[in-house]
Amino acid sequence: MSRHSTGLGGPPFPYETGPEAGPGGERHAVSGQPAYQTLRRTHRRFGVRATALAVGGFLLYVLLSSFLPGLMNTSLSGHLTIGLALGLGQFALMGVIVWRYLVHVRTAVTPVVRGLRGLVRHQESAGRERGAFAARTTRRGGEFRPW
Repeated sequence: MSRHSTGLGGPPFPYETGPEAGPGGERHAVSGQPAYQTLRRTHRRFGVRATALAVGGFLLYVLLSSFLPGLMNTSLSGHLTIGLALGLGQFALMGVIVWRYLVHVRTAVTPVVRGLRGLVRHQESAGRERGAFAARTTRRGGEFRPW
């Protein structure tokens, strides 16, 4: 038996859909919220800027080493050249981008996600309460009800 057939993990089968995938599900309710749209826009904007900065820094390094080798071989101190310093600067640039990403997530993403998660939990509990109420109030045709 596989994990999928026993339901003990792994991704669901393609024909199985969760409650969020149906019309009127939680995913649809959250994706229509203005806070969610703002969150997606902010996160996308940060990703585009960070990617442009990383690719731009690398492209600048490659172009300088290709077209200005004399400048890149200029010694700064001992065996340290401008090219080597700029190459090591790529690691520093990646570190700064990762640090800014962590700050971005902590300040701009996490508070909004917590609010949306609370909204989904509230909607789920309200849906369960409505379902339980409907189950209690619907008439059961000819079914035996114990005391």
